[in-house]
Amino acid sequence: MFAPRKTCFRLTGAFKPSSVLKGLPKGSGFKEDSLETFEGVARDTFDGLARRAGKVPLRTKEGVALIEPATGVMLEQACLSDWKFAADLKGGDVGVQLSEISELRAFLPAGNLAGEIKRISLLDELEKTVSRLTVTSLKRGRERITWISTEALRGYDAEQRRLEKALEAADCERVTKSSDLLPAPGVGAKPYASKPTVPLSACDPVIKSESALIRVFLKTARRNEEGAREDWDTEFIHDYRVSLRRVRSLLSLFKGVYAEEAVAELKRVLGDIMKQTNRLRDLDVYLLGRAEYYELVPESVHAGLDVMFNAIEKQRGEAFEGVRSLFNSPDYDKRLRGLQRKFRADDGIPKGPAADEPTGRFALKLIRKKYAKVARIGARINKQTPDETVHELRLECKKTRYLLEFFAPLFKTADIKPLIKSLKGLQDALGWFNDCSVQRESLATFVERHPTRGQKGLRLAESVGALVATLYQRQLAARRQVESRIDLFVNDQTRADFERLKTI
Repeated sequence: MFAPRKTCFRLTGAFKPSSVLKGLPKGSGFKEDSLETFEGVARDTFDGLARRAGKVPLRTKEGVALIEPATGVMLEQACLSDWKFAADLKGGDVGVQLSEISELRAFLPAGNLAGEIKRISLLDELEKTVSRLTVTSLKRGRERITWISTEALRGYDAEQRRLEKALEAADCERVTKSSDLLPAPGVGAKPYASKPTVPLSACDPVIKSESALIRVFLKTARRNEEGAREDWDTEFIHDYRVSLRRVRSLLSLFKGVYAEEAVAELKRVLGDIMKQTNRLRDLDVYLLGRAEYYELVPESVHAGLDVMFNAIEKQRGEAFEGVRSLFNSPDYDKRLRGLQRKFRADDGIPKGPAADEPTGRFALKLIRKKYAKVARIGARINKQTPDETVHELRLECKKTRYLLEFFAPLFKTADIKPLIKSLKGLQDALGWFNDCSVQRESLATFVERHPTRGQKGLRLAESVGALVATLYQRQLAARRQVESRIDLFVNDQTRADFERLKTI
């Protein structure tokens, strides 16, 4: 079966056929077959998921379009009202593709954008079509980026290769992956990563490395404040909390780097801030899992879930107003700025006894020590082990994962990545076990704190009872999965891999 040779190139600026023809045989020419223009407001998630998928969502006068510059494919969907989430597009062609990019994150305005898609044929000296090109241009103001995708026709491989060389000679850069689309004008702002990688040096004193890590995670938390305050989507408060949790973990795990008294005060300040966001995140988790809750119990008890989720939505509104007030508070901003200043200054926080130890030596010692603890606890897990021990294992695995990710730049990717992947498999099972456990307890507490009389109360109790029973069975299944996965991480081979780790 014939598979046409396809390539894609990118060019800063406009596509100039005359520049490409200089590298082709005399008599060659281009013929424009069609032209499609578009304009609107580009959208993307805060973390650039559409960009990373190589696509540009565009709010147009007629509705919404989804452009794939590397191929020149544009899908369109009518949409009378404004939209923010993929679900708002109710399963249309664009909505379906956006839901594959993200169902949780909002697609936010990222700037006005215009462009065009041209279909062009390359003709040889006999005016036979030897290749087809799709030229997609995106422009904002004077800035323009163009993608040229090419497809050879059967029997014209030599002509296709000449075309590719001519494109390269005309300053067109070959595109090899979707992330090459990142420079698209008007699409997204500063690159954002919820788990940024911080460059480290094995020779630097560990206090310098810890301060660098904390600075980055504090900055990441603060970048999420506006989205959390405006309630653009639930991932803003989640990423905010994860970033601050990483700061607290650094302070707890890197013992002896800072003075104990200073660490205790820093953890107290961070803990006080995070405590004020706990309720909102807990309620978000319930609402995000709403569809799954309905699937877990018979339809006959769905009425009780309606009562519960109506109450949760009301509480969520109250909790959100509390978080909005927190982020609008001058005292909050003052505290966060103060924290950031402390970690920018060389003498902002008093040193501990381990402050000047080389980062590489400190990292190896800490990682191996933490893995040894995971192995000790894991060896005790069996069918008779109390749930408390499983929870302890989950916490120690979490700390180990943090360390591996914090220190990843110190090691070869081939050495550290398999360890993180192996640990993640165990963590997934432990996380499932913990989620079921927490949800069971929270649901029971919800009924106690929200006594509802009459028929509504009976329905609520019946629904929650059915949910708790189902979650208990899922928790047992998760527990069995934990037991089966421990050996995949706690074994002689993995232990040897940890011992062989060395910094680069």
